Order: sequence, then structure tokens, then C-alpha cells
Amino acid sequence: MTLSTAGEPSGTTDSVSGPWWLPQTVPLGHTLACRLGTLLLDVHHREGEWQLVTEQVEESAADARPEFVLHTGVPESGAGERFMLSAGDRLVLAPLLADRPVVIRPRTPLFLLPGAETTMYLSTPLYLRVQVGEKAPTVLRELPMLRLSDTWFGPTTREGEICYAGKTHARHSLDELPRRVHRAVTAVRIANHAPNALPLERLSLPVPMLSIFGGADGRLWTQAVSLQRGSDSDMASLKIAEKPPSEAGDVSLLTGPRQLPARGGVVRAFSLLFRE
Repeated sequence: MTLSTAGEPSGTTDSVSGPWWLPQTVPLGHTLACRLGTLLLDVHHREGEWQLVTEQVEESAADARPEFVLHTGVPESGAGERFMLSAGDRLVLAPLLADRPVVIRPRTPLFLLPGAETTMYLSTPLYLRVQVGEKAPTVLRELPMLRLSDTWFGPTTREGEICYAGKTHARHSLDELPRRVHRAVTAVRIANHAPNALPLERLSLPVPMLSIFGGADGRLWTQAVSLQRGSDSDMASLKIAEKPPSEAGDVSLLTGPRQLPARGGVVRAFSLLFRE
């Protein structure tokens, strides 16, 4: 990725159509101003110190493509946070998934009839890991690129877990899914082998168990996920594929999962997937 370098703080915007997560160089006395969807981030490098200034915008105002400006001087947007260390000029902005499951609610009622299967393309907001240094990068911060509200997922106040809440249009075609810098796409295949219809009112996606893969086109993916309901209950068996679906094309692994699935599967852990 080639960034535009300007001698004045105004700089020149470089709109990026490919991978934005490749290593960057921020020389001493320079600031890299980044616009990554809903996250605005200024990274300033001075002698023995790195400075971060962040701001979030509404998703409706997020740009479809990332933009970067490398300029001399300090950030124009404020003081931000300061981190004292000498770590060279290398900066890496690494995408990763949320630290809790994301409970996704379709915007319109959705039912999966007995014996039916469907694949939905769901997108969930990312975190950004800011790292500096050469051989052994130092993590400065992990920043949510879009803040989600908390929700409780479980049949009672004693049984369940705190998750993040999200909404989806439950799209069945990848072409209908908007490209968003701050989100990763998961192909979720659901099979209903029970004798009655399955209301998909709330779907918990175990994003801490998923990895991030980057495509040459700049889109981010996770492995494909398969959920199978075998009886008249909210129980579902979960299978996580090794890679994203074929629609993702040629991808490379960027970051691994925050949490490894339990040996022998995670059926019990996700037994509340389809319960109110």
C-alpha cells in the first residue's frame, strides 16, 4: 500500500481499494491519519513516544473505502493517548473480531421450515489492534471500530451470558451485502432437521472462536459456520470450517481466534442459540 506524504498537515488523501492491514511506515515527526469505516484514527510518532487520537462516526456516515493521509506535524484533532516507548517506524493495524459472541436479530421475522437449509451472509463489527515495532511488535491498544450495545442471551437471568447485540437483513446473496471496512463477513449455513419450523429471532455467532482472513480485494472474512438443529428444541450442533467459503476467493490468515473451541465440539456452550 502506498501512502501519500505531504509536507503540510493538510496532506493528500490516499483512497485504498486493496488490503489496508499491511504494515505502514510512520517516520518521526509524522502523523498517519486513518479513516477506516466508522473509526477515525490519528497515529503520531515522536521521539520515544506514540500518540493515538480516535473518534467514531455513525455507520450511516462511514466511507466504503479506507483512506490514509501521512503528514508532518501533530494530529489536528486533539491530544489523545500517549504511549512512551521507542519501537522504530513500523505500524501495523490488525483487524480482529469481538471478545464476546454477537447476538444477531434479523430486521424482519424469519422462519426456517422443517427439512430446510439456508446460508446467510452475516457481517459483524471489528476491533483494531494497533501495533508498533519491528521484530516483536508492541500492542498499544485494541479499539472497537463500532460500539455495540450489551445484551443477555439465555433463558433466565442465571443461565446465559453477556453478548453484543446486532441486527442484520439476513442476506442470502453475497452481492447484496454492502462492503464495509469495519466489518467481517461470515457465511452461516443453518439446517433445520426438526419437525417444526425454526424461528430465527436471535442468532448467536461465536465470533471469539473465529479467525480473520483478508482478501486481495480488501474484504475481510471468517471461516464458514454450520449450525444444525436436530430436534424440537433450541439445541444446535456447531461446526467451524477451516477456511472461508469459496466465494471469498484467494485469502490469507490475518489473526487467529481469541478463544479455541472446546474439544469434542461446543454443542452445550451454544445450546441457547435459538432461545429468546
